[in-house]
Amino acid sequence: MRAFVAERYGGPEVMHLGELAEPSPGKGQVVVAVRASTVNPVDWKVRAGQLRLLSGSRFPRALGTDFAGVVHSLGTGVTGWAVGEAVYGLTVTALGRPGAHAERLAVPASDLRRKPETLPFEQAATLPVAALTALHGLRLCGELAGKAVLVNGATGGVGHFALQIARARGARVTAVCSAPHAARAAELGAADVLDYRARDFTREAARFDVIYDAYAKLGFGAASRALTPKGRYVTPLGLPGVVLRSLFQNLLGGKRLLIGNVRTKPEDYAEIEELVRSGAVRPLIDRVLPLDQAAEAFAALERGGVAGKIVLRIA
Repeated sequence: MRAFVAERYGGPEVMHLGELAEPSPGKGQVVVAVRASTVNPVDWKVRAGQLRLLSGSRFPRALGTDFAGVVHSLGTGVTGWAVGEAVYGLTVTALGRPGAHAERLAVPASDLRRKPETLPFEQAATLPVAALTALHGLRLCGELAGKAVLVNGATGGVGHFALQIARARGARVTAVCSAPHAARAAELGAADVLDYRARDFTREAARFDVIYDAYAKLGFGAASRALTPKGRYVTPLGLPGVVLRSLFQNLLGGKRLLIGNVRTKPEDYAEIEELVRSGAVRPLIDRVLPLDQAAEAFAALERGGVAGKIVLRIA
């Protein structure tokens, strides 16, 4: 089958369009014919070897975490699914599982979600990693109605979902992004938009109840200056140092450091699907590229400046 393949750990030069063996479903598994996937920062981090202790050394391999497609075949013991059903979900390549930048993918049946009929494959593929990460992080902050929420990286993959989810929950959202993306942030519901190159909000008055750092670049020390006395700083990046800092900081009371990683429970998927169905949240797609242009997708993501998600059309 066709796949965008990494031959070893390294830079962009280790990846190319190639062939991998067709997967067969094991016990409790489903093979999905992938229609669409995305590129996420975790994909190039796996490729670069930053997560090699978790992702292992199996090569050649496809990357790609998000997927949307149709059920191709069923393994023994699988019930509740039928060949041809439209599905979506995620595969944890950071833990060494097969990636979705390939024509077919074997995943545990428990990792699948039925794709809403009204949601195109390209849009469904944007949801699992980015939208669920934003949802979980904001949920940790409790009630948002009437709160002042700042989203750093508000037009990026995770950030544009965080902006919309916070607004849907009644928050007044300030978006931090680059000037070329300011209009998009406003269209997504931001009440205020700050150009991070022209204005440093961490040097201004402490006025935010929540700072959602989608880019995970601010750090608690800088962000805390802009937080109210009981404000919450949320990062999606749970590195060991951040975890230790959060444990210490949260014992002190007052301002809190929260880590909101992706969570894939059925109720999380259901909440995101309802937000999308109602129009409160809409996936922002920067561009859709065919699989044979996956190198361009990776390059664009690593350069930065992407608005929303880059989608790969697999078939």
